[in-house]
Amino acid sequence: MSLLNAFFSLSALTVLSRVSGFVKVAALAAFYGRSVEADMYMAVMLLPDLAYKFLSEGLVSCAAVPMFVELRDNKEKIKNIFWTLIWISLIAGFLGTIIFAVFSKPICDNILPGFSGPEMQRVQFMWSVIGIYLMFAIPSGVLTSFLNANMSFALPAVGPLLVNAFIIAGIFAASGGAIEKIVCATVVGAAAQAFWLMLLVKKSNIFKFDFKTMFVFDKQAAKEFICAVTPIAIWVSSLTLIPVYERYLLSMQTGGSLAALNYAEKLFNLPLGIISISLANVILPRLSLLNDKERKVFLFKSFAAAFLSVLPIVVFIWFFAEAIVELVYKRGQFSLEDASVAAELFKSYSLALLPVSLNLVLNRGFFSKRKYFLPFLSGLISSSVLFFVGAGFVTKFGVAGVGYAASLAYFVQTFILFVCTLL
Repeated sequence: MSLLNAFFSLSALTVLSRVSGFVKVAALAAFYGRSVEADMYMAVMLLPDLAYKFLSEGLVSCAAVPMFVELRDNKEKIKNIFWTLIWISLIAGFLGTIIFAVFSKPICDNILPGFSGPEMQRVQFMWSVIGIYLMFAIPSGVLTSFLNANMSFALPAVGPLLVNAFIIAGIFAASGGAIEKIVCATVVGAAAQAFWLMLLVKKSNIFKFDFKTMFVFDKQAAKEFICAVTPIAIWVSSLTLIPVYERYLLSMQTGGSLAALNYAEKLFNLPLGIISISLANVILPRLSLLNDKERKVFLFKSFAAAFLSVLPIVVFIWFFAEAIVELVYKRGQFSLEDASVAAELFKSYSLALLPVSLNLVLNRGFFSKRKYFLPFLSGLISSSVLFFVGAGFVTKFGVAGVGYAASLAYFVQTFILFVCTLL
């Protein structure tokens, strides 16, 4: 499959996934509006959102894809590495599940100070449940990376559609009542995605798929993967400080601010997923095959494509944010006031779309060379900028200040990555 065909096929499936995401959020808005119940759900969904961010930023793929591409002609070796990485991801997911189950109380107490009493108890319980999501999400990252390394992009993108379908079913099952049903549906959806991806791997016939080979563990491959993924994990972890801090700031604002942030982010993620993440995922296998000179040329072409594609969208959102929010969300319990708050956040957040998109491309250039320190350092500096200006921006601009602060932080990261790429 050509690179252009791969991009458009992945983008098309991403459109469907994002549309299902809109249906999901619109249903949630209709049933819950900007209620405290909605805020509780958004607080719990922080974990799946962060897991998605980890995977989309390349926690697994940026380490796994170059390994799979390098061994694409050695079926026996690639089979051993595949199962080794699956076992590592399962162990990591299991440990994450245990940690969130055991430490849900101190975690919630520290990052969600706006909840108290029975509400906090429910949030803590749901965090324990949603931790199971990691058992399926991390292996899904390995499975997707394997398929992408073999130039399969469209069918793996069906996975998020399955997750959203189960969440939508959970929303309608809850029908404005206890959100615990939606949380359970999210976990089931993650399991469905993992099984779908495993089925695609089996049907690909890239290597012999049998029971015996499942228990292979290549220590050298495991060491190489862990050494590669550790700096990426540290780097992406520094980026996750941004959404965590955003929710910390908004949890102390008026009721419904967290829900408004979620509604704005879902709109923000539509062009990000269709264009930027799709482009980043498609170019990584190609970048891993090129020499330094060819890689730099191809990277800057991808950078220019991302810039020219995203800039008009940012301008459009800036002028029509309120109309977009009202069109998508204004129904049921979602009032005109709710739309105004969400639109304010969406407008300020739109400024971050360009630097986030460019960062996704620039990072792939470093990861394809297995260089991870500069992305980590730039992410750490970016997070520091947000911590430095975040509270002041929220005080001055209200809830929209979160978007302005995040935009500034991401622009700083883009500047650092771009300069380092030129050197």
